[in-house]
Amino acid sequence: MLGAYWDLDRLDDLDPAIADAATAAVSDVAHHHKRGKALGERHITGDLTGLFRVKFDLPDISPQRFRLVYQHEGDSVIIWALGPREDAQVYREALNRQSGRPQAE
Repeated sequence: MLGAYWDLDRLDDLDPAIADAATAAVSDVAHHHKRGKALGERHITGDLTGLFRVKFDLPDISPQRFRLVYQHEGDSVIIWALGPREDAQVYREALNRQSGRPQAE
């Protein structure tokens, strides 16, 4: 999923430590150490049913500002988006990618 790689690059440009936190969140989900909160119908972003989210950020930052949005498919995990929660940006990106819509720059 190229979008997740782009997201990770953007987070690394923002702060390499945030990219490290994102990588740790992905690893936790992929190795079943953490299970995120199920998402559903959202009035701002649309229907995210079947997707999950995990919060992440730098240590000692509260509330956590970033999200990993993913889906389980059998034994695999599909990463739909990694990014800031602000303005539901990461959720919109996940929905766009899932539906095959072009990505906003």
